[in-house]
Amino acid sequence: MSTKRLKTLLGTAAVLSAIAFGAQAETIVGYISPIAAQPGQQMINEAIDAAAKEKGWTLRALDANLSADRQVSHVDTLLTLGAKVIGSWSLDANAVAGAYSRANAQNVPVIGLNSVGEGVTNTVWWETNVCKPGGAYEQQAAWIAKRKPGAKVIVFGGPPVEAIINNKNCFTAAAKAAGLDVIDTVDNTKDSTANAATLAADELIKFPDAQVFWAYNDSTALGISASALASGKTIYDGKNEDGVMVFGINGDADAITAVKEGRLTGTWDPDSYATGLAVATAMDRAMADPSAKQTEIVVAAQLFTYENIDSWKNGPERGYSLANFPLAK
Repeated sequence: MSTKRLKTLLGTAAVLSAIAFGAQAETIVGYISPIAAQPGQQMINEAIDAAAKEKGWTLRALDANLSADRQVSHVDTLLTLGAKVIGSWSLDANAVAGAYSRANAQNVPVIGLNSVGEGVTNTVWWETNVCKPGGAYEQQAAWIAKRKPGAKVIVFGGPPVEAIINNKNCFTAAAKAAGLDVIDTVDNTKDSTANAATLAADELIKFPDAQVFWAYNDSTALGISASALASGKTIYDGKNEDGVMVFGINGDADAITAVKEGRLTGTWDPDSYATGLAVATAMDRAMADPSAKQTEIVVAAQLFTYENIDSWKNGPERGYSLANFPLAK
C-alpha cells in the first residue's frame, strides 16, 4: 500500500473516530411538556434550554398536548435518542409508570414536575402544588376571607390531571376552613378560555350572587372574567366592594396585564422560569449519581394582586441562575 493511500485511510479513520467520540460525548436531556402551548410551559422550556446551553447539554423538548399516551411514546423516543435524564409533568401517573420504569432500567433518571409515582426519581414542585398547613391556598383563602367574610365561592378545575385535581381539592378545603361558602365546582376539561367563558356564563345565571371565582389556571380565569364583565359585573380591585373576585394560577403575561387593567383580581405566579432552572438542577444531580436519593425541590410562588402587581417582572428579567433561584421556605 502506498504511503499516500495509507495517510488517506488514517485520515478518514481519524475523522470517523472524532465523529464517534462527539456522538458519545453529547449529553442529551429530555423534557416532556404536558401542553407546550401554555405560556408557563414555554417559560419552563426556555429556562431548561438556557441551563442546558450553560452545561453543554442538548435539550430535546417534546409536547404531550394533554395526552398521557403521547407521554409514554415520548419517553420511548427520548430513550432511543440516548437521553441521559428525562423531565416530565405526568398527566396520568399510572399510564406512564411502565415507560418511566423502562427508563430507570436503562439507568435514565426521571425528574417529575409536580408529579410522583412509580419510576419518578425526584420531583420539582411548584409551591402552589404542595398542599400543606399554612401553604399557598390557606394564605389565599385567608386573603379572600379578610376582604369578603363568608363569601360565596365557585371553584373551577380542569382536565382530570392529578396535579389539577389536587390543587382544586386543596383550595376547596382551605376555603371552607376559612369560613368561605363553596357553592359549586366546575371543570373546564377543554382547557380553553372560550369554554371557561361559556361555563362561567351558565354559573352566573345559576348563582348570580357568587362573589369569588377561583380557577386552576389563568386562561380559565380570563374566560370567567370576560363572562362576568359581559353580565354587567365588575372585578374586585380593592376599591369596589361589590366587585366579583376572579383568581387564576400561572402568572401568564396576559393574566398579569389583566390584573393591572382590573380584569382579574389576582394570579398565583409559580415562577415558571425558576422552575425550569430547578428541573435542570435536579437533572444535573440525578445524572451525577442516578442511584442516589435526591431531595425534592420546591420553587417559591407569589400571589400577585392589585396590591403588588407593579413589582412583577418577567422570568428572564429576575436575575436567576442555576446557583440562585427562589425556593419555598
